[in-house]
Amino acid sequence: MNSTQREPVPSLPPEVRPSWLRRGLWLLLIAGVLAGGGWGVRQWKLAGSETDNVLTGVALRGDLVLSVTDRGELESAQSVQVVCEIEGGGKLVTIVPEGTRVKKGAEVARFDTDAHLRAISEQEVKWQTAVGRVKTAESDLEVQKNKAESEVAKAELALTLAKIDFESYEEGEYQVELDKRKGTLELGKKELKEAEDNLEFTRGLVKKGFAQLEQIRVMELNALSKRYTVSQQDADLRVLQKFTRLRKVTELEAKAKEAKSELERTGKSQAAATDKTQNDLTNAQKTTELEKKELERLQAQLEKCIVKAPQDGIVIYFSRPWDQESQIRAGAQLYSQQLIFTLPDLDNMQVKMKVHESVVKKVRQKQSATMQIDALPNQTLHGQVKTIASVAQNDGWRGGGVKEYQTEVSIDDLPTDAGLRPGMTAEVTIHLRTIENALTVPVQAVTELDGEYVAYVVGPAGIERRTLKVGDSNEQLIEVLAGLAENDRVALDARSRASLDLKRSNESQSPDKKEPDKNEPPKADEGAEPAAVVAQK
Repeated sequence: MNSTQREPVPSLPPEVRPSWLRRGLWLLLIAGVLAGGGWGVRQWKLAGSETDNVLTGVALRGDLVLSVTDRGELESAQSVQVVCEIEGGGKLVTIVPEGTRVKKGAEVARFDTDAHLRAISEQEVKWQTAVGRVKTAESDLEVQKNKAESEVAKAELALTLAKIDFESYEEGEYQVELDKRKGTLELGKKELKEAEDNLEFTRGLVKKGFAQLEQIRVMELNALSKRYTVSQQDADLRVLQKFTRLRKVTELEAKAKEAKSELERTGKSQAAATDKTQNDLTNAQKTTELEKKELERLQAQLEKCIVKAPQDGIVIYFSRPWDQESQIRAGAQLYSQQLIFTLPDLDNMQVKMKVHESVVKKVRQKQSATMQIDALPNQTLHGQVKTIASVAQNDGWRGGGVKEYQTEVSIDDLPTDAGLRPGMTAEVTIHLRTIENALTVPVQAVTELDGEYVAYVVGPAGIERRTLKVGDSNEQLIEVLAGLAENDRVALDARSRASLDLKRSNESQSPDKKEPDKNEPPKADEGAEPAAVVAQK
């Protein structure tokens, strides 16, 4: 739109159009004004006087630096947390004052050790008892091994003797006894034959009268005796061959089998007894190991009753202001894994800040940043973005539903003698990017009206409203993509003028209201306080 042109007067809707008389008066009035010879000059002077009191800015080209500024707190980049490592917790006896500088390995706190000392004494007794059981089990195992060897050897000897007895009878004793009885039987038969021959001879002598009859009787008794002896010897031989041998062989075979079975039983029973004794020894050894480990654990717990600094640093107590019971102090009862204190490395600090969800997508790692620490008011420090949280922090009802992402920014030029402490406040500016050769105006010169961005251009003919296409912005300037030219002057009270335009538009809808002059400056009580409009992509 040409800056020398004026906007046409908007037509009124049919339902609020004035009467024919009023329309005629308007036409006569306009014709009279146009007929005036000095209308143009007076109008130019009037516009100039109206624009002289307007605060303006100029549309200029240059580099637009986009950044995010917010406040944060200092913290150590290498902070070590120290927790209570005592199982079941413990009573804190002593602790150095908060803020104390300590060296690595220095004692910081101490817990009550009475219960641990008693437990260690009791455990030492258990461990010594277990050691004694191991020695006893070792002796029992040695005795059992000797006994097993003796019993097995005895059973092996019994089996060997049983086999010898069987073979001795089968191949020796029985044959000897058989031959002996057979010989006795043959001898008896010979003696019987001889007795019978003598009897017959005597009988012949008696018939011839050469012998007495009594001699025959004697011979008969002798022959009868020999016949009985032979019969007895023959029966003994048959008993030996048929019954005695079978019984003896069966008995010796049974004894040999029993000796073999006894050897197997003895071997298994002694092996089982040896295994049992070995298991007793193994169990005793494992029990000893467990008791020793328990003793070592208790001793380690005793050592943990003395809390030492894992690194150089300054002692910062863990605290929860709303919980008085959790305050770290001498006499406090702490639970296991409760945080006692932290040791921040004061030579390696960083700033922890929160970035609003509307701009967090523009923040990237390794983006440069500058920061102003309240404790160092005259010094600007530099760093870069280290991490951006992937999950937003929501403070609930206290935060009004605002979601912010925790971001860590390093401090690359931290003074070694600055005396900075964790928790100090710093204002951090993260430099997002720079738009080169951008056409920019102050953010106060742009506002939104009816869903469009507008600015009010100040020119020789007055103040003209223009529709803009805008880009990114920072806290001071906003990029104009279309609608303005370089060196255009823009009013810095765009929001107040937009409010007045909106009011005029509403009043123009009523037939009883006269349309006010568009170039009339806003009244002091009508204009709202100027505000920055930041267009975020």
